Amino acid sequence: MPKVPTATKEPDVNELRTNSGLRRTGAVLIVGALVLGGSIATAAAFNGRGSESGEDPASPAPSAPVVTPAPVTPGPVVTPEPTDAPVPTDAPMPTDAPEPTDHRGDVPTVIDLETADGHDVTVDLGEILHLLDGAESGHPGDGMSVEPYTLKIENLDERTLKLTWVDFAMDNKLALYRFQDGKVLVMVQPEPNGDVDAIGFDRELILTFKEPISAGDLQGFLQGGLDTPGDDAA
Repeated sequence: MPKVPTATKEPDVNELRTNSGLRRTGAVLIVGALVLGGSIATAAAFNGRGSESGEDPASPAPSAPVVTPAPVTPGPVVTPEPTDAPVPTDAPMPTDAPEPTDHRGDVPTVIDLETADGHDVTVDLGEILHLLDGAESGHPGDGMSVEPYTLKIENLDERTLKLTWVDFAMDNKLALYRFQDGKVLVMVQPEPNGDVDAIGFDRELILTFKEPISAGDLQGFLQGGLDTPGDDAA
């Protein structure tokens, strides 16, 4: 048999509004409770971590320590011990001055000549000593090899001259001089004072100069007596 439709009751508008408002109010309360619970949990967790690390988040950072340098203690002052004053010593006694010699450097001023007749014969070279590197006697033989009253000059090497002349057999002291810028050599030979043997003997003198010298550029004279040297060379 067919159902007969029944009449349905229309919902009340005020009732719907009341129920809807209750549901919104409950939802707001639930959400608020959840938010509050989360805040409490977060605060508890933060406080727990702060307690575990032992740090106070509100305390300021520690400052750097101040280092004070240690005081410097001066070392002990060393005072030198006094020394004894030096004892004065006696002043050295003056020594005697050396005896003057007839040498100017290594060249003797006066040359002793060898003689075959055994007499003492010397030649003074003081006038030309500054030009010489050496001087010595020659070795004459017995007799005469040159003319009397002549002075023979010859080269033994480029700086050495040999002078030869004749004298009586007697002791004698001669002297050698130079003139005309060294171009003339004069041997002054004193004459005998008494009787002597008329036989003559060679006399030889060897001179080494500091500079080369040529016998061909020189003139030699033998001057007798004690007159001014060079008179015979004028």
